[in-house]
Amino acid sequence: MIPQQGKAADAILAFFYGLLRFLPSEWASNIGSFGYRTNAKLALKQAMANAKANLRFHKPEATEAELDAMVMEFYDGVGRVAAEFAVIHRFDDEGRYEVTGLEPMRALYGTRPILALCVHTGNWETFPAVFQKAGIQIHSIVQPPVSTFERFIVQRVRERFGVSVIEPDIRGTRAAIRVLRNNGVVSMFPDEARNGVSYGPLFGRAPHDRGNLAIAARLARMTGAAIQFCHCRRIAPCRFALTFEPIFEMPLRESEDILADVAFLNGRIEPVVLANIPRWYFLDDAIRPVES
Repeated sequence: MIPQQGKAADAILAFFYGLLRFLPSEWASNIGSFGYRTNAKLALKQAMANAKANLRFHKPEATEAELDAMVMEFYDGVGRVAAEFAVIHRFDDEGRYEVTGLEPMRALYGTRPILALCVHTGNWETFPAVFQKAGIQIHSIVQPPVSTFERFIVQRVRERFGVSVIEPDIRGTRAAIRVLRNNGVVSMFPDEARNGVSYGPLFGRAPHDRGNLAIAARLARMTGAAIQFCHCRRIAPCRFALTFEPIFEMPLRESEDILADVAFLNGRIEPVVLANIPRWYFLDDAIRPVES
């Protein structure tokens, strides 16, 4: 994604965020959709071209009209997620999400380390409220947004739902290991793109050891953590289905093989991203793989 930067952009975001907070949730979400779709058509030609090229790669059978519609579906989703930060604290009271599969994780919580992996589909920011309601404290490894205002809002929302943020650096990795070794829960996003380079999912490319998939594999191996994969699907303009897949373990191996571990984790997350590809947050990033 192309971040908004600078004081002017932050001031505009702060103004609109202040307005959205007083609107009904559906209205706020709809405004976010309209604003991002309009901005994409007017100012994000290259990003739109990237999204369409990536969709063509993933859906070669689609017509040009179908690809264009999916590009707009993508910006609809991105805009809604951005606007929903202003109203997401109401979603539980308003019954805006359906949750399936959480009970095994709740039962396991506190008895052994759990590594929770969530991908950027639907509105992934709905998960912290679900964890909080279930009495599950999560420590989340996240890369903060570039924009000062966006960073403030994201941190404010996550803190509201009891998320303890871990910086994605060496110190943060050590903190994550401590949490896991104390039978806590560490969450992270295994899908990512940096500076226009796709790190995960692999989408048919060879596995590599330079992204979040590799970090997740190493954390699980070092601490013996069980792995909980969860994902969100937008089932209506401002309604969601949150799915917790069956908890799984890293496979037994006679020797260390990080590339095999990355391929194993990728096999769990990639099908979900592909099934929701028009709603995947990194769709407009370039499809270039990580250089070896």
